[in-house]
Order: sequence, then structure tokens, then C-alpha cells
Amino acid sequence: MFEPLRRKLQQTFSAQEHYDPVWERELDRGDDAGYFPHDSAVWVVHGGMSPIAAGIRALLTQALHPGALAGVAEHSNYQSDPLARLAGTIRWIFTLTYGDTVAADAACAWVARRHEAVTGSYLAGTGEEREYAANDPGLAAWVHLAFADAFLRSHEIFSGPVPQGADAYVREWAKAGELMGVPNPPRSDAELREAIAGYEARGELAGGPRVAEVVSFLKNPPLDPAVLPGYRLLFAAVVDTLPENHRRMLGLRRPTLAGIPLPARLGGKAALGMAGLALAKHGPAELAARRRLFRLGVLNDLDYPAAGITDSVPAPAGFRTLAVRECVGQGQAAFEALASGIMSWKLHEGAGLRVRADTPMVQLASRVRLGIGLGAARIEAPCRVVRLIESATRRGFAYGTLAGHPETGEESFAAVLEPDGAVYLELKAVSRPSPGIYRLGSPVTAAAQSMVTDRYVAAARRLAGGN
Repeated sequence: MFEPLRRKLQQTFSAQEHYDPVWERELDRGDDAGYFPHDSAVWVVHGGMSPIAAGIRALLTQALHPGALAGVAEHSNYQSDPLARLAGTIRWIFTLTYGDTVAADAACAWVARRHEAVTGSYLAGTGEEREYAANDPGLAAWVHLAFADAFLRSHEIFSGPVPQGADAYVREWAKAGELMGVPNPPRSDAELREAIAGYEARGELAGGPRVAEVVSFLKNPPLDPAVLPGYRLLFAAVVDTLPENHRRMLGLRRPTLAGIPLPARLGGKAALGMAGLALAKHGPAELAARRRLFRLGVLNDLDYPAAGITDSVPAPAGFRTLAVRECVGQGQAAFEALASGIMSWKLHEGAGLRVRADTPMVQLASRVRLGIGLGAARIEAPCRVVRLIESATRRGFAYGTLAGHPETGEESFAAVLEPDGAVYLELKAVSRPSPGIYRLGSPVTAAAQSMVTDRYVAAARRLAGGN
């Protein structure tokens, strides 16, 4: 029921009519964990739905600096193509947050190159005319402060306290400031607040006609009608959270009805909640980073001791083994068709499972969520690919179970071409029921596993063209 809204939100954030998060999926490349660990405050604050609110707040806050505003107004096409600018900003933030250090450095260098031509003059809040350059450390510092404040406050207000603490987020995100040329960025919440107050005390922030123009645009951006109502709720909520002096300079007021303040923040939380129902809990960029971390051995989220138990002989104590080997076709073409079907999740789809994978094709560390059943009776089975099977006559993969799977263990699928041309599906599962309700209902889960296995064989025959 949320699919239309999901598509509209994805199109909005990516500026793509046909959404395909290629650059996000490619963040699984690289040979290091990146600047921010998977258990960092940065991952917490930049995950979830609160960054949607943070984006609005950051734009409003940045607009208070006449130099930053002049650069946007004079060197960007934010009014004619706002979604492209939004998509570019999202790409920088997510690449820096989730990418390896090479990708993060490249993203920052790309932004710096784009900023080289952003120069000019502006009328400062003090009334004097000044020169500006987007790569100037002083101007870059304000942009960094606005981002850090917007993301931290939005998370605190709409999602709750940062588990690692606000200081941890500011300290970690200081790395982003350093990469963008900011000298000595704040490293605590108190320093962040003090730095923003310093701009205010020096009279470097101001309102005015140009600010009013930006605010008017942000109030009514050219968004899809399906997205606009939620955006307006969120905009009102963000305005409600701004400091009073910032609201005054922006020419904004807290939402009221007959002089009575409206519960704008509740409306904002409702809008973010709806977005959360439509979008996945973890976006493609974070999922890609988790694949890289799993591949590098930095992150292991499997719910059993170690990958590779489908190759263990005998199986570990307490685990049962299910092995199937069925002839499903004949010849090289049948082998290629079956192997392709296995590696594109078509074997699982053909077995009647709902497949939600984070990569279109199976690759090492791919995460897939398999579903069987309908409605409240649906069983969800999350897995991660732990091994690829790659040879001239044997192709497939093995995945291991993640938390929430009714079984604990590993299962492998392989297309096998024998010397006589016979094509086999080989399936092996080494597992035991997960703790709790699934262990109590182990006869049911065992029967379900046997039923799905029969479906795999039938789907393999169809893929291979066998009888």
C-alpha cells in the first residue's frame, strides 16, 4: 500500500524519474572501514528518517549567513532544479558517512572543485561589503556548523537522544569539517553552540529580501503532490524547533491557531513516520557499507558462530543437515540458465518466496529478506551471502541466517554440470531452529523447510528447461 509513496520519495531524494541507487550500492567497494565505524554516532544520526527534517533545517540555517546565501543564490539553480542540488548534497553526506576513505576523500574533493568558481561579494550583517569564496575556511565553517547543528538537533527532537551522546556526534563529524577545509571544527556540543553564538554575537548573520526569497521557496517547493502535504507538515515542525532569533531573522513564526501554538512537532513526527513506513529502515548506502564491512571482517551480523558450516563434515553439534541433489536439465545451456537463475534470485522467486535483496544479483555479503505466507502469517527470513561458488561446472552461493530468521545456520544453492551433460541442483542446509517460539514450533519450521525445498527443485527444473 505504500509503494506509490515509496516511489515518489525515492524520485524526490534521488532526482531520478526511474530510481536506481547505483552509486549507493557501489559504496560496498573499497578496502577500509571508512572514517566512521558502523557503531558510531554519525551512523545513528545520519540513519533513519530525521535527516529529512535536518535537510530543511540546514538550508534555513545556512541562509542566515549572507555570504553562504549569496553563493547559493548566484551560483546554483536551486529554484529551477532543486532536486538535483538536494541529490548532490545527499550523495556527499552518504558517501562521507558510509563510504571507504578513498570514496569519502573523492567526494570532498569533488565538492571543493565545484566550489572553486563560487566567488563574489555580499553585504554583511554589519553593513559592510565583503568578498566571499565557497572554499574560504570561514564560510566553510558556517556551512559545517549549520549541518552539524541541523542533523544533531533534528535527531534529538524527532528520534530521541543520541545513544553515544551529542558530544560524540559533534566530535566524530568534525572530520567532515576538516576534509572540507574547516580549521579546528567544534568537538563537543557546547563548542558547537558556542561557535554558532559567536557568529550571532559578531553580527555576521542577517535576514533581508534575499533570505525571504529562499524561505518562500522552501515553504512551497515544486514537489510532487503526493509528497507535498507531508513536506508542509515537516516544514512547520522544523520552524517550530528553530531558535527564536533564527526564526525572527528568517521572517518565520511558530505555527498557531487563534494565537494558540499548534502541536507542529507531532505533525512532523507523523510525516517522518509515514516516510519510514514507505522507505526501508536501512537505505542502500548503509546496506552497501555493511556489505563492505562484512567482506572486510569488520562486521559480522550472522546469528551463528561462524560462516562455512555447509562445508563442515560432520555438521556442528546440535545442527541438522538437509541435502538435496536433483537432476533438473541437460546440457550447457541448461546449466547456464540455472546458474543465472540462482545468481539473480529467480530460483527463490520461482519457489514462491518474496525476495527483497539489497543487490539485483547475488554477490558476496548481499543481504536478502525472504518472505513466505501472507499478512500476519508471513514468515520473514533475513540472510546474508557468505560464500560464492564459482567454477566452470559449479556455480551458486551460500547464505547464512541473520537475527529474526526462524532457523539458525546456513544454506547453499549450486548449479552443477556433470561430464555427461546432466545438470543438477544441489542444495544443502545445515541449521537448527532459532531460540524462542521457533524452537517450540520446530516441527512446523522443519515441514516448511521441506516444502520450500521441493519448490526450489520445481523452480530449478523450470529454469533449466527440464521436465
